[in-house]
Amino acid sequence: MASTKATEKPATARKRGASPRAPSRGRGVRRYAALLDATAELLREEAPDAIGLYQIAERADVPPASVYHFFPTKEAAYVALASRCSEELLDVHRTPIEARLIETWQDLYRIDARRAMEFYNSNPPYLKIIYGGYGGVDAHNVDKVLALSFSTSSYDRLNRIFHMPVIREPEKKFEIRLGILDSVWQISVRRHGTITEEYFEESTKAAIAYARLYIPDHLEPREFLLDAARNGGTIELPYDGGDEDASPDDEGD
Repeated sequence: MASTKATEKPATARKRGASPRAPSRGRGVRRYAALLDATAELLREEAPDAIGLYQIAERADVPPASVYHFFPTKEAAYVALASRCSEELLDVHRTPIEARLIETWQDLYRIDARRAMEFYNSNPPYLKIIYGGYGGVDAHNVDKVLALSFSTSSYDRLNRIFHMPVIREPEKKFEIRLGILDSVWQISVRRHGTITEEYFEESTKAAIAYARLYIPDHLEPREFLLDAARNGGTIELPYDGGDEDASPDDEGD
């Protein structure tokens, strides 16, 4: 059934960009999650500009007053959804990688990029608010915080399995590399509604070309990686720290 765009109250409109109010316990946590689920469902069906807070409340079967308590504006709901997106994407990157698939640093970068592409393509609501030009400035700021986290840990991730050279201001350089990828993906989403294989290839080629300005084509692998590959094991290389002393899974699957 086609829905009508809800009109925001003047007081609410003046709060545009206000942050979501995430509860910490009890019924509020469940209601908050239901509202996020409803927001995601609506984004699968409609453009973000066509969705209003009353629609979100109706879909979640939650009183409208509760929606305004958690989300002063629909942009705040998109910010909250962007935060959920960040958490889920980090979970994707916590998934162990078969060591035999990583012979070069370029291999790892392509694995990371493909995981992210498949994650976004399987979650259209996230595509719309992160790469589709919707969601408001605050939602994009959430994505920038995640990108900064990725950039800060990228050097250490590579250095754990390869002998990395000294790079001045590595966070800045890895952030630029990620920005190149994101920019191409944004073009793809705005043109095609998804990250296509063609744009994926263009983005990875461009990002790797930039990284080659600072990283040699060949890096010597560390024994940590070689042992795991020989034994058919996996390695965990999360972007948010994790157990740096953890051993690879030598037994494989």
